[in-house]
Amino acid sequence: MPIDSADLRRRQFITRGAVAGAALALPGLALAQSFPTPGTPLRIVIPAPPGGPADILARAVGTHLTTELGGNPVIVESKPGGASVLAALAVARAPADGYTLFLGINTTHTQVPHMFSKPPYDPFKEFTPITQVYRAGSFMVAHPAVPVADLKELVAWSKANGPVPAGSPGPGTNGHLYIEMLNAAGANFNHVPYKGSADAMRDLIGGFIKVLFDSPATALPHIRNGRIKALAVTGTTRFKEIPEVQTGREQGFAQLDITGWMGFFGPAGMPPAVVDRLNKALVAAIRRPELRAQFEPLGLELTGSTPAEFAALVRNDHDTWGRIIQKTGIKLD
Repeated sequence: MPIDSADLRRRQFITRGAVAGAALALPGLALAQSFPTPGTPLRIVIPAPPGGPADILARAVGTHLTTELGGNPVIVESKPGGASVLAALAVARAPADGYTLFLGINTTHTQVPHMFSKPPYDPFKEFTPITQVYRAGSFMVAHPAVPVADLKELVAWSKANGPVPAGSPGPGTNGHLYIEMLNAAGANFNHVPYKGSADAMRDLIGGFIKVLFDSPATALPHIRNGRIKALAVTGTTRFKEIPEVQTGREQGFAQLDITGWMGFFGPAGMPPAVVDRLNKALVAAIRRPELRAQFEPLGLELTGSTPAEFAALVRNDHDTWGRIIQKTGIKLD
C-alpha cells in the first residue's frame, strides 16, 4: 500500500522524537552506571561530635555502603556546633556530584530554619533528599537523686524547686524543644545546651544537670545500669525494651507525640541518576540484618525510603515543628 507524504512525515517525526529521547536518556544512564568512580571516596558529614549516635550510625552505614557501591571508601566528617548550621552549610555548598552526603537530623531541616530571623539555609531549595535512615522517640531521663517518678511529678517538682537545669544535645534539638514544651505546660526548667549527647549524658550522670531528653541509643545503657532513671518516652508507643516507661501522652502530655529521625541528603541539583544510585545503595545498607541487629535494640526503627517519601516527611515535619516553635517563641539569634 503506498504511503502518502503526510503519513511519511508523521512517521519521520515520531522516529526523530524517539531517537532524541533516547539520546537525552543516555547521559543519565551512563552517569548512573559510572557513579561512583572506582576508588573515589564518599564523605558523610554529621552535625555532631565523634562518639555520639550520629557518628556511630554514620560509620556503621558507611561500612555497608562501601560494600554496596563496590568498594569505594566512605569517610565520616564531624562538624558539630552552630545548632547544626556548620555541617548543613558545608554540604549545601559542596559539589552536587554525589560524593558529599549529609546525615541530617530532623532538627537540621524541620526546626533550625524556624529559629532564625533570617534562616541560614533553605531546607528544600539547597538540599536533595535521598532516604530516611530511622525514626525514634526520645527518653526523658533524670538523675537518680531527683525525687520524682513521672512527668507530672517532675513538672510539679520543677515549679517548687526551679529553675531546674535541664540538658539537651544542643540548641534547637528535639531535646531543647521538648524542654520548652514542658515549660509552656507549667514546668520551670533552665535549658543547658551541649555539643552532643555524650557530653550531656556525662553531666547528667555527674549531677551537674538534673534532667535530659535524649536518644535511646545514648540513654538506654545508663538506664539499665541504674545511673539514670527514665520518666517518659516521646512518640505514640512505648519502647519495647523498657515497656514499663509510659509515653508522654499517657501521662497527660500529648504534645510529646512527635518523634525524631535521621536521613541522608545531598546538595541541591544532584543528577537524578546519581540520587537513584545512592538511594538504592543506602536503603540496601540500612536494611541489612546485621545493621538492624545493632541498632533496633537501641530504640532506632530503621526504615529506608524513596527520595519522594523522604521529601514528603521533611515537608510535613517542617510544618508541624514550625507551629510548635512559633508557639514557644524559641529563637537562636
